[in-house]
Amino acid sequence: MDAVIWFILSWLALVGVLYIFKKDAVKYFVAIYWKSEKLVKYVVLFTEKLRFIPLKVYLVSVLVLFALPLFLAMPLIRPDGQLSSLPGFLYILVGGTVNAMRMLLGGAPVQEAAAGSAGVTPIVPGLTLPWDQLPYLAVAIAVAVVLHELMHGYAALRYGIPVKSVGVFSLFYVLSGAFVEPDEDQFKKASTEAKAAVLASGVAANVVIAIIAMLIGVFGAWAGLGGAVFGTSAYGIHPGDRVIEIRGCGFVERVYTPDDFVTKINVLAGLGPLLGINETISCKPGDKVTLVAYSWFHKYEVQVDYSNFTTPSQLRWLYTDGSLYQGGVRPGDVIKRVEGCGVARDITSSGDFLAFVLESKRICKAGDAVKVYVERNGTIHVFNVTLVEKDGRLFYGIGPTSFPLLGYDYGPVKREQLYNTDFTKLIFWLLVVNYGLAAINALPIYPLDGGQLLAAVAQRKLGEKKGAAVVNVVTWVLAAMLIFNIALGLIGEQYRVLEAIR
Repeated sequence: MDAVIWFILSWLALVGVLYIFKKDAVKYFVAIYWKSEKLVKYVVLFTEKLRFIPLKVYLVSVLVLFALPLFLAMPLIRPDGQLSSLPGFLYILVGGTVNAMRMLLGGAPVQEAAAGSAGVTPIVPGLTLPWDQLPYLAVAIAVAVVLHELMHGYAALRYGIPVKSVGVFSLFYVLSGAFVEPDEDQFKKASTEAKAAVLASGVAANVVIAIIAMLIGVFGAWAGLGGAVFGTSAYGIHPGDRVIEIRGCGFVERVYTPDDFVTKINVLAGLGPLLGINETISCKPGDKVTLVAYSWFHKYEVQVDYSNFTTPSQLRWLYTDGSLYQGGVRPGDVIKRVEGCGVARDITSSGDFLAFVLESKRICKAGDAVKVYVERNGTIHVFNVTLVEKDGRLFYGIGPTSFPLLGYDYGPVKREQLYNTDFTKLIFWLLVVNYGLAAINALPIYPLDGGQLLAAVAQRKLGEKKGAAVVNVVTWVLAAMLIFNIALGLIGEQYRVLEAIR
């Protein structure tokens, strides 16, 4: 509720100041609409500063950047510098629609179909977006929209199309934007090349901003601006302080986000295999783990006994076609000892047992027997487990939720008690907003930038009537897909993923 109050107060303060200086720009204190011919001179000044860029080079550059999020692949740079990519949004939209429709027609639940859809989520504060994220979103939207429109104006002036006015609008921060209004008659008369440059420039600007934001994120992570902010006292870290590094038992890892912290303490606990990370940690009872933390401008280290990074070896869940279940072991059993394939080991934690599983997969084969000692209802039971294979590999029947995970099921701190830094939140929203604007605006849906670009090309190649028909068909088909994915995402609550940036 506090976030809502601050949201309303900040809006009233903004419109109050604007009302004093520009009364007619405030509409009933719920909206702002400011259009000015005087601001055009700043667009002209910006254009003059960058007039040295050859038009051919500029045209090719903006068209490539325009195609990047829609048809090619958007690069994704993680805070640790690892590079991956996101397929073109058009492929995601069409593929997600077909996949979700097939699942629904096959009788799948809405939530399951939503998970297989394109994942389009409208950003609505209080519904799909936590209120406390609004300040970061507002800054990201301001940067994205202003530069998007500025580059439209730049391209128009470079191709001799006059700009009539510049303006901004906002409805309670949520529906906000800026616009550059070119001379409509001159734009209609312009060449296809000029129209393509003008229409592609806004999307290209958003792609560049997204890439720059990711690079700044990498630099900030290197400079220690990321980390996991603790909302509660745990592991000797005070509330409000952030952990940026974990060291111990040969394990040295930087921490970039709360999810990163949770993943790495589970790897430290030997639970990596449950998360798809087959990394062995050589820790033993009595060893120390060092957490490097920041409290404002003060850096300090906390040494924690390794036992704080272990979880009980009590099984929570098993595949019924795995070796353990078929051998008589059941969820709720506590594994105490294992013997087999020349290895005998007392089990004191779930990490111990997973280390044995990894080792046995190297030295055992299907048909070998492993003796498993478990505690069930206070009594020790011994099971002779015959190892079975699945997909050519030994299969114990252990899955991601078979043992308690630190930060989720066990430990002094839960994932929901960890927060991102302000720097990380701002970078996240700069990336999400700019990529979102680029992907949506590039879609060939009229009157979006992509739709207008399609109209300019189609009408030149096919004539005005046939070109308009093509644009209408493409627009209705893709708009229907977009609406379907948005509706499915809302019903299936796919927007919950946005809460991870808290």
